[in-house]
Amino acid sequence: MSGITSGALARLAFWAKGMVSINDARMEWPGFSYSEPEWTRMRALSAPIGAGTYQLFTVVNAAIFIAIAALGIFGVFLPLATLLFPVPAETSALKFSLLLAACAFLIIGLGLPISMRFSAMLVGGKAMREALVPAAGDEVLASKVSWQINRIMLIMCGLLVPGILLFIAYDIEAGPIITALKWLAIALMAVSTLTGIARQRKS
Repeated sequence: MSGITSGALARLAFWAKGMVSINDARMEWPGFSYSEPEWTRMRALSAPIGAGTYQLFTVVNAAIFIAIAALGIFGVFLPLATLLFPVPAETSALKFSLLLAACAFLIIGLGLPISMRFSAMLVGGKAMREALVPAAGDEVLASKVSWQINRIMLIMCGLLVPGILLFIAYDIEAGPIITALKWLAIALMAVSTLTGIARQRKS
């Protein structure tokens, strides 16, 4: 018997619904891989969630997260930036980037779980929760998903925000390491896109 709570199981089910949809489209989300038994369990968890319910969940989740992000920007990032960098013209690009990355990780790392928690609570009705029967391994799967989310957020904020994306967008030359990372990111995005297209054509 799993020790997972009904709320955590509902959040896992909504997450599973999204991942199953991606998998059914013959696409992959880098950083989120699962074993065959885990895919089987996620399909079972996602079964009680209809398309309309999931769409409502994504809308509610997005709205709550945007509100949290706005609160983080105006309540954390801007006050800290004003305090630490009173003279914008004299602000170090590195220090500003580090503050931006740290605040982004804080906002996303805390905001996304909170928005998912409230969204699942608001959208996941009694009938859906009753249809979700916990099973052995659910708690482990939920922990794995949480770790995957935190890991990808750390990578995105540490490398992509504001690093690689800024270097790609503005084509900034910053030495061989950054240049290598820039082209590696471009190559990975290209490979991921081409792989998805190829799999869609085969299906």
